[in-house]
Amino acid sequence: MSNVIEIKAMSQEQAITRALKIMEATPEQVKKVVEKQKSRSFLGLFNREGIYEIEIDKSLKAEVKEVKKEVKKTETKVEKEIVKETETKKKQDVEVKSEVKESKKERKDATNMIKAKAEELLENIGLVLDVEVDRINDRNYLVNLYGEDNGIIIGKKGKTLNSFEYLLNTLMKEYRIEVDVEGFKAKRTETLRELGKKMAEKALKTTKPVRLNPMPPRERKIIHEVINKYPELDTYSEGRDPKRYIVIKRKK
Repeated sequence: MSNVIEIKAMSQEQAITRALKIMEATPEQVKKVVEKQKSRSFLGLFNREGIYEIEIDKSLKAEVKEVKKEVKKTETKVEKEIVKETETKKKQDVEVKSEVKESKKERKDATNMIKAKAEELLENIGLVLDVEVDRINDRNYLVNLYGEDNGIIIGKKGKTLNSFEYLLNTLMKEYRIEVDVEGFKAKRTETLRELGKKMAEKALKTTKPVRLNPMPPRERKIIHEVINKYPELDTYSEGRDPKRYIVIKRKK
């Protein structure tokens, strides 16, 4: 007699393990596994468990050798996929490193390449967003994202968006790319200016340096501009990207 149970987990293997524990069954008694909703994970910043429907038949007694054989087959398949993916990435990196000359055709090619890479990253993450790429000047480009998952890609205080922007720039080293989501950066700029004023006032009231949380270069620039309006204060950055942060202190 078969029993069907729904399990939430980050992977099929994790779902099976949980189901076996609940049903007090063995791996040989798993009859069918259906993935009803895919799990999602991005840079360790957010996780969304998938939903798996698992059918267990306690009357099944498959041979242990057959089970081990299937497991070995799966492991071999996964290893081949990893090797294939590694070779593809190496090939893409070599292509990206080729020198890009300033011409109308090549600028168009660059725009298409950045758009394709952004779409590829979003697809791998599992987010539904449209991508629009605009050239600002020279090798500077703006990537605008639109869609139902805009809240997920922004993350808390723009942290996930900054990570996505950092990853895209790492993959497309020939260009300087800024990523925005439906005007979020403009709103974030105003928030940062208010933060800069607040931290400036704090620094004026204390003799100790004030250290801010790590920020990307664009956000640090905004804070520096605000603090520069206070003649009694000095500001500088410490650490390395993506964990570089601003220090505010009184001038000697």
